[in-house]
Amino acid sequence: MNRYIFGFVLFVISAIIASVLGPVAFVYTILRSIFRMSRTELQMLFGRLFYFMAYSIDQFGNVIGQYLFNDTLISRNSTYKFGNPDVTISAVLGMNKKNKTLSKLGTYICNILNYIDPNHVEKAADSEIINRKQRWK
Repeated sequence: MNRYIFGFVLFVISAIIASVLGPVAFVYTILRSIFRMSRTELQMLFGRLFYFMAYSIDQFGNVIGQYLFNDTLISRNSTYKFGNPDVTISAVLGMNKKNKTLSKLGTYICNILNYIDPNHVEKAADSEIINRKQRWK
């Protein structure tokens, strides 16, 4: 099978599985946790669970929105582009902020994210890109 068709088939299958099993698994996790965990354990689980789900959605957004984001949030001479499935949108924004290659819209989005969580994009770039590269040397 052609690798491009294979990738598309895998996407369709994974989207169907996620659409069907995702909600079932989520409800099961919540109900199981409510009946089997203490209040403290439950709070820790939900904090972690929701964080990782948000992180995964952010990585997905980085991939699915790569062309839109590359065209609207960063300058053409940027060396760090959107589309890497291993990093979040915030990390790419942070790298481009550091390299001074953000567009006006990209700067505006960074300012909003940094207002909600101080130094959010800088921390994301440091933890996901800069420190990760150093760990693998």
